[in-house]
Amino acid sequence: MRLTLTILLVLISACAIADTVTPPVASPYVVNLGDYAKGDGSDETDAIQRAFDAIPPREWKEHVTADHPGGVIIIPRPKAFYGIAKTIRIVERWNTTIRCESPVWGSRGMPVNYYFRWIGPDNGTMFEFRSCKGMVVENLSMTGMDEACWVEPMKTYNLKPIGRMTKGITGIRLGPETQAGFQTSMIFDQLRIADVDTAVRLGVYANNGPDVRELSFRLAVLGPFSSYGVIAASGNLANVTFETVSTYAGKGAKAAFRLDGGEMLLLNWNGASARDIDPEGAEVIVNAGGIHIVKAWSEWRGPFLRTNSPAPPEWTEGTYGSINYPMILEGVRHYEGSWMHQKVNLKQGNLVPISIDYDRPVPLHLIGCSLWGGVKLGATSQATIIDQGTVFVDRDSAGFTGEGVTRYGRVIHIGTPHPKNGRLIQPYVVDRRNTPGTAPPTSGVWERGDGIINTEPDPTVPAKAWRGWVCIKAGEPGEWTPYGALGK
Repeated sequence: MRLTLTILLVLISACAIADTVTPPVASPYVVNLGDYAKGDGSDETDAIQRAFDAIPPREWKEHVTADHPGGVIIIPRPKAFYGIAKTIRIVERWNTTIRCESPVWGSRGMPVNYYFRWIGPDNGTMFEFRSCKGMVVENLSMTGMDEACWVEPMKTYNLKPIGRMTKGITGIRLGPETQAGFQTSMIFDQLRIADVDTAVRLGVYANNGPDVRELSFRLAVLGPFSSYGVIAASGNLANVTFETVSTYAGKGAKAAFRLDGGEMLLLNWNGASARDIDPEGAEVIVNAGGIHIVKAWSEWRGPFLRTNSPAPPEWTEGTYGSINYPMILEGVRHYEGSWMHQKVNLKQGNLVPISIDYDRPVPLHLIGCSLWGGVKLGATSQATIIDQGTVFVDRDSAGFTGEGVTRYGRVIHIGTPHPKNGRLIQPYVVDRRNTPGTAPPTSGVWERGDGIINTEPDPTVPAKAWRGWVCIKAGEPGEWTPYGALGK
């Protein structure tokens, strides 16, 4: 009996040992910020930096390291916030994921629930990514506590400050502060940057500059900002996409997107602004490079697009072929209900007379746009606008205006306005060789071969008994002769 009991106990012990799973050793590729910082609202800059430096490879040497195993850094929701007073630099990290525990879209009142908060001096940068490749950043949220973004809301809603207000803070800088280097192949998911001077800077060298490319921002909310949402400042900026993005400009803001070089794609964008933005600004400012926008809902209280450098086209060094970036706006709606209310009901005039102010040596494509203000085309660059289906919400809009239109006629219309701004429903093409009219022009600069198509032909009236008129000598307005006699 005693022997049987002993054997039974041995068997039970053996089964217990067999079922025991040895706990795994902690992964060397996973870093938890909670092991370094408390998130209690104090200055934890150095601790946070150590956590990011712990992502493999730990003993890196910039631009030389061959081993890039990558890793993951987990950022738990803080009790208060992670306070940073100096730039957190993420350098030479490849194949890496940065994952905050949850997204933060906003809060009622002051920005109390963002993961990271700037508590340092003015004119700082919160995060810098440099020489990284193959990186995913999830749910990152931060506030710079910009004073200009909160001065009016605090008055209006009687809000109390939750810390020192700042000036000149940048949320994220991508790319080195040198002409050489790179920052490529990176995804931001559910990025939230609030209360800063500038939310995102892409490179810092407009002429050539570092490779800042293959960047995707998905479901991002940028703002309020007091100067810029995004500044693109690298001539080698390419394959950068903002998809489902929202921007909001605070007091004194200049632009949501400013391009000083490179190219960018915006998909499904919603943008708005405060009332007292910079009168010299625009929602999109292009100084160099190009932008392609598909589906945008804009309530910016000023021009939607403005260009500032009517220079000649760029050329390659060897073949001298044009390398200009495209300028394409598809499905852009620039209108806000209060503009009509203030014009019609309050008799305060037109707050936004111009939606687009363009003068770049690259054709501007307008496809299915709905604009409150007019489209002004300058004459310096001799650019062309190719307009497909643009309509103007304000029936008193200036329509297509500016010397590039009124003097040089450099607009091609497909199925849209006629010179008097009426709408043509038919598939009508209007260009310099096929301009609708009822008589030869008496103003404007015309070239030999330009033509006027008679829209009121009448064989019984000598002055109208022609198919049209053709320019036989260039000038202002040049010399014209009728052609295509009717009934003969």
